[in-house]
Amino acid sequence: MPPPQPAPVVVPPTPAPPQVDIALQQQRQKEQLALEQARQEQIRLDLLKKEKQKLAQDKLAKDKLEKARLEKLALEKIKQDKLRQQQVLQAKQAALEKQKLAEQARQLEAQRLKNLQRMTGMAGAAGAANARGSALKSSGPSASYAGRIRARIKPNIVFTQDIVGNPTTVVEVRTAPDGTIVGRKVSQSSGVDAWDIAVLKAIDKTEKLPRDLDGSMPSTFELIFRPKD
Repeated sequence: MPPPQPAPVVVPPTPAPPQVDIALQQQRQKEQLALEQARQEQIRLDLLKKEKQKLAQDKLAKDKLEKARLEKLALEKIKQDKLRQQQVLQAKQAALEKQKLAEQARQLEAQRLKNLQRMTGMAGAAGAANARGSALKSSGPSASYAGRIRARIKPNIVFTQDIVGNPTTVVEVRTAPDGTIVGRKVSQSSGVDAWDIAVLKAIDKTEKLPRDLDGSMPSTFELIFRPKD
């Protein structure tokens, strides 16, 4: 007789998950998704902010370089303008100095001719009326006489100022028959009062002048003095 069949096992049905657990799980999933989205959005915003900051820094650096370039150009223009003004001023000053030197040369030449005429007039065939000494002059003072007189006076000139150019002072000197200086005056000023005064003081200090080579002593004559001669 066959063995009896075992009784079938009855499996109880799986109970359905509670509705509360499903809702909670869905809520958590939504929250996680929202957090992830928020994190991604924050990352995007941070990147955007960094990009804007970089653009702003680049623009600031570019503007700074441009400003420096414009300032350099402005300074260069100021320098060029100043240089041109200086060149114009120097050209004007050079032209004025040239005119002044030309005028001085003209005056000196006129004075030289005047002196020659005066010296020529001081002597005649029988001797000049104002020529004094052991011999009468027949042709005015000797060529070296003016140089000898200046050589006697020049060591007594005391003048230490720095001046522009080489201005000329012409002094008329009057002497006694023995060469003693009895008078002097500036007949043509150099334009530098200190130099004119220094020349007059030197003449006063000299007191007495030598006779000419022929022994004569002109009563009146003019001497020319320049500080740089």
